[in-house]
Amino acid sequence: MPSRQRNSARDDILRVFAEMVARNGYAETSIGDVAAVLGLSKGTVVYHFNSKLELLEEVHLDYIRRGLAQAHYVLASLPTASSQLAGIVYALLKAHRDDRPATIAFLREIVRFTDGAPKKAVAAPRDAYTSLVRGILSRGMQSGEFRMDDPELVTFQVFAMCNYTWTWYRPDGRRSIEEIARSYIRTLLIGLATASSIDQDGVDAVIDSAMAAVHSAPTDFS
Repeated sequence: MPSRQRNSARDDILRVFAEMVARNGYAETSIGDVAAVLGLSKGTVVYHFNSKLELLEEVHLDYIRRGLAQAHYVLASLPTASSQLAGIVYALLKAHRDDRPATIAFLREIVRFTDGAPKKAVAAPRDAYTSLVRGILSRGMQSGEFRMDDPELVTFQVFAMCNYTWTWYRPDGRRSIEEIARSYIRTLLIGLATASSIDQDGVDAVIDSAMAAVHSAPTDFS
């Protein structure tokens, strides 16, 4: 029982910290703030996490590991490079609504992990996710499903489209995340299409199958 309580406290600390970083930024969030919200002492928070940077590192690691596990599920569920790419884009965007505090905390503060030991810890799963997307694009280009291009450069485009959505997207805004995802995916798939591959009329069917795969993914990847 004590172990479960400690794990529950740890999860609560991470959740509240992510919410506060998403709302106020890392620099404006303190361990004391987190402790006050949860009705804990600062010592209790420090018992679980030695520093504020360690808290941020754990939020980043938990977030990217969840995303990577979901991405592997989506890839295993979809048969073509087009549908896999669509699934990944939808999964990335869906997190802006369904996992919003962790998504914003991750994206707005990722620059803090540019060097040192924390960077190395965060970089491994993040690089794995990048390689996964690059692999989808490379396979699609090699098979003729996508036109030939630089897969690394297109990978950067995919993340640039998805990652900065947090700066303007609002869950209660006039555009749903599904509407945004369909627009992004159409832009990518039609832009990558060859004359003999995906046609514009078939894009919606690809998007529908990709969204269904994301919705069927487990939510607990622990």
